[in-house]
Formats: sequence, structure tokens, C-alpha cells
Amino acid sequence: MDMTVKVHNRNRFDHKEKFRDKDFLIPAGGFIKMDYDEANRFLGQMFPPKFDKGGVQLATSYKWLEIDQDDRRRVELILRNESEEKAKRVFVCMACGKEFGSKSSLLSHSKEKHAEIMVKEDDDGKD
Repeated sequence: MDMTVKVHNRNRFDHKEKFRDKDFLIPAGGFIKMDYDEANRFLGQMFPPKFDKGGVQLATSYKWLEIDQDDRRRVELILRNESEEKAKRVFVCMACGKEFGSKSSLLSHSKEKHAEIMVKEDDDGKD
């Protein structure tokens, strides 16, 4: 199981930080690869801001990092022992919490069991 994720630097400045006795440099707009757990710890580590003489934080000291969304989803599916197909095909009834494999099944259930609370849409186009 590959638990490696990309950590993106969304800032327009390079990000330099020491983490677990190692120096990391993430170029502006670039990324590095890390283990998922380590990446979460790295993102959660306090990074001391730097200020100008007027007390405004310098843009070069912003920690604007994030884990790649596709990598996060892939790893979280692995951790939950789910497949991508199963995760995409679940439709949940907001009234009772029952799960369905298709949107049409959910709509049929909603009309049959929860018609009194469903919102009716007007198709006349007038507001």
C-alpha cells in the first residue's frame, strides 16, 4: 500500500522549514513527497511568522501548504479499507440515513417514504 502523498506549496515564495531534524525546501508552486502521517504532522507543526517593522506578517513567512486532494482521498480509502468504486456509489437518504447504490433508487425511496418532507420544484421558470 502506497501511503505517499504530495505536499504542495501554494505560496508564491519558497517554503523552508526544519522538521524532525531535517531541512525541507518546497519551491514556490512545487511539491515534495512524504508519508501521509508525516505530512499531516509536518502541516500541523507551528511555523513562526516573521513581521515587518509595522507589525504586518511578511508574505515570505506564510505556511501555505496542503496535501494533494487526490492523494488524500486515495490514502483515506486505503485506511478505511474501501474501494474507489464503492465510495463513489453510495447515495444516502438525508431523512432516515438509509444507503442506496444509485440516485434513482434513492429518489424512489424518498418519494415513497418521505414525500411529505420533500421540496417540490416549480418548472415554470418564474421566481
